[in-house]
Amino acid sequence: MRLGKDGSSGGGERVPHLAPGCDPASLSLTPAEGYLLSRIDGNTPLSLLRQIAALPAADVDRTLERWVKEGVLVWDKPGARPAPQASAPPTSTPPSAPRPAAPAPGIDPSLDLSVEMQQRVIDFEACLDRPYHEILGVALDADAKAIKSAYFGLSKQFHPDRYFRRNLGPYAARVERIFKKVLEAYELLSDPATRVEVQRGLGAEAPPAPASPAAPAAKAASAAPAGAPPPDPAAARRLRARLSSLGRHHRAQQERRLKAKGFFESGMAAFKKERWLEAAGSVRLAIAFDPDNESYRSAFSDVQRKAHEERARALLKEADGAFELSDYKDALRLYEEALHYRAFDAELSHKTGRLAWKLGADLRKAKEYAMAACELAPDNALYHRTLGQIYKAAGLAANAKRELQTALRLDPKDVEARQELRAL
Repeated sequence: MRLGKDGSSGGGERVPHLAPGCDPASLSLTPAEGYLLSRIDGNTPLSLLRQIAALPAADVDRTLERWVKEGVLVWDKPGARPAPQASAPPTSTPPSAPRPAAPAPGIDPSLDLSVEMQQRVIDFEACLDRPYHEILGVALDADAKAIKSAYFGLSKQFHPDRYFRRNLGPYAARVERIFKKVLEAYELLSDPATRVEVQRGLGAEAPPAPASPAAPAAKAASAAPAGAPPPDPAAARRLRARLSSLGRHHRAQQERRLKAKGFFESGMAAFKKERWLEAAGSVRLAIAFDPDNESYRSAFSDVQRKAHEERARALLKEADGAFELSDYKDALRLYEEALHYRAFDAELSHKTGRLAWKLGADLRKAKEYAMAACELAPDNALYHRTLGQIYKAAGLAANAKRELQTALRLDPKDVEARQELRAL
């Protein structure tokens, strides 16, 4: 596979911009769609939108094409802009210099977090009360692959480990809140048992409330004055049916809360015994049965992180075993799965990228893994050399030269990097 000049797989140089007269505020968007639309400025090409969006590339393409059909977007050539409006005739008074725009409320340019990302955090946090599938930016009936892909994309943006040792100010707590909610959404939707309960909760309609005139009428029936018309039997039946429905609803809710309590207590007992996976499964069910209980949600993040660590260790052990048996294809699959739980492990990112390159599997993915390793550990010469070799295999000589030179600057004794550089 040969990458395009921008490092993408090609075919991504079209540039969308908002259609004239379109008001983004009038659109009903998921958090992921809102972020994608906010990146559309008439200058950012499709290839870059695919990389920075919190959606899989295929979903980005489908969303953009849908917006084009709905008249939200139009396509331009790279760098093109909508035609400017006619300007007013010049006057004798020169225009005053434009004042720099004031930062939006809550934005602090002095933090170790880009202004763009700060706005992203603010926008996403405002939508955390939405249903789980909307938080992840997937359809209600999305399959496990789409849910995992959406979670992986969001975790790369909001995982607290990404901002280790950075000054985030108040955004540290906000990022933590977002990640906990994204993690919760992923875990409850990816587990078939809890997903059934979540969707059952979404589909459950509130029982009809008794009609206000009927209750006073029924209450006053016995005190009706002599000669008044008798109460309507049909209205009385409807009232009894409503009250019966309300009672069943309350009983069902009470039963669900009792089940949730049992699951939670079981999960906490397993947690104390360090049976992380068992604990996580039980707490997931507790939240699914009683989603408004804050104590369950508060404990979930710690439980699930332990479960992720255990799962990652098991995957890495299995992957290393497959590698030793020269089953490289299976080893790559397992390393990629482990990265799902350790997105900010530089060594694992490098190992996965290098193996993907050696297998000739997917140079775009190999490049992404190697780039992640370099971003996480920028002073590691080996990581830069591997990225340079991947760029070279993709035919991107300038990028390859840059990374190989960086590798040599970090480790002048790197013979392999020097040989690769001479061969360019």
